[in-house]
Amino acid sequence: MATTLDLHDISYIYDGAQEPLFDGVNMTLPQGWTALLGDNGCGKTTLAKIVCGALTPTHGAVNPSPSTLVVAYCEQECAHEPANLDELRDDWSPEAIALRDALGIGDDWPYRFATLSGGERKRLQVACALHGSPDLLVLDEPTNHVDADTRDAIAAAMRAYRGVGVLVSHDVELIDATCMQCLMFTRRHSDRHNRTVIERYAGGYTKARRTHELRRAEAADELKAAQRKRQALEGSRAARRAMMDAAAARKHGGHLIDRHDHDARNTHKWNEKQADKASAAAYRALGSRLETARREAASIETDAKRYDGDILLDITPSARREPAHVEAGVLRFDDATAHDGCLAVSELDVDGVRWHARAISDADTDAAAQGVRGIRVPRLSVGPRDHIGVDGANGTGKSTVVRALLGSVDDALPTLYVGQIPDADAHARLLARLHALDAGDKAHVLSMLAQLNDDPDRLLRGEEPSPGRTQKLALCLGLLSGPQLIVLDEPTNHLDLHAKRALARFLRGYPGALVVVSHERWFLDEACGADK
Repeated sequence: MATTLDLHDISYIYDGAQEPLFDGVNMTLPQGWTALLGDNGCGKTTLAKIVCGALTPTHGAVNPSPSTLVVAYCEQECAHEPANLDELRDDWSPEAIALRDALGIGDDWPYRFATLSGGERKRLQVACALHGSPDLLVLDEPTNHVDADTRDAIAAAMRAYRGVGVLVSHDVELIDATCMQCLMFTRRHSDRHNRTVIERYAGGYTKARRTHELRRAEAADELKAAQRKRQALEGSRAARRAMMDAAAARKHGGHLIDRHDHDARNTHKWNEKQADKASAAAYRALGSRLETARREAASIETDAKRYDGDILLDITPSARREPAHVEAGVLRFDDATAHDGCLAVSELDVDGVRWHARAISDADTDAAAQGVRGIRVPRLSVGPRDHIGVDGANGTGKSTVVRALLGSVDDALPTLYVGQIPDADAHARLLARLHALDAGDKAHVLSMLAQLNDDPDRLLRGEEPSPGRTQKLALCLGLLSGPQLIVLDEPTNHLDLHAKRALARFLRGYPGALVVVSHERWFLDEACGADK
């Protein structure tokens, strides 16, 4: 088993791209967990795939080659069954049983992957990735879709892993709990240009972020000092230029000397000649120093500017008393319809704008195994200005409640729904819609994307999309229609931290009806606060 993995001068550029996604990456990945941090679309997943051999770098090499190792890759999406699902299902060794127990995986889950919730699928994905004790393990957003208990179980399983691990995640708690170093993708600005650099920081996210902030402050101070030095030299050079101009004017005063006084005239010429030489030499020296100062200031890299404005929309709340509602009853998990013969294995507790789905501990598990499971709900009502936050453990029916609410909405009501998992063709369809817009609407969508911490230029260049970028584009295109009801199922799953904060700010100020499902309590508090 390899104890370290070395990345030597790694560069990657997509076909048709104008610049590399990243270049000159030299890093060592030791035994234990390394986190890849950065904004959506910055190249984290691309680098992770290079590390595990799924992509070939444009330049550089990984040593030892991933082809010589046992490698496992757990992708972001959980729409498809893991390749080795059958192996885990049929393995009843003590180690496999312990792994299933640690992640809370039911014995029947491998047989009904399509009916599992997003969080249950993710747990099964992680178990399949850990099964077989790979030399190199890459986990790409392993806590997307999962509840707090599952996050803790995944963290414990990661800590027990003894190979080289690479974690792509925006989950601060998970990174702090598992990682010994962080590789941070940062857009840096110098001399009117931006480029992506990858910096190494010891420790988890909290320590890495603190060190990064100190470095950023030092770079900003260094740039200010260099700019002050340049400005001082520009002032000195301008003053020297003025002195030279004054000397030239004095030259013309030589005609005041008696033309017959040759000694005085020669002395005057000699003095002015020496003064000219000294002034010119001083002026040239200042010019050389100024050029050096300008190069120094231009070479200092600082973090590229972020867009921290607000998304502005002119939306009027619906005049309907109830844009969405569901009658009391038991909703089947498979089709979100009320069904008299459905066994409730969970129920929804409603407390104002907070709805919590929880398992019923005394449910008949034998009957539930027959595929007639559901969630018991009271009568649910969403008012024209309500901001409803829905949370709860995986598999308790949160998405079932969302589907039932959407099923009650009148077709005439402008509604925006963004689900948990974008399908494989979603980005291409959304990009085609974007390019079909008129100039004004297109500019508005790109502006909203920038406010959500994305790079519109990279989107338009057609670079390989990340799921986070796809979700942002779906949201921004949907907002053009002026929706009076927005329903978001796990909207933070693929978003970077800056994008999450920007989205929460927008949703809090959104004047229409909102239903948000999330495992991130701070996000629900911000977007659906009771004091809104």
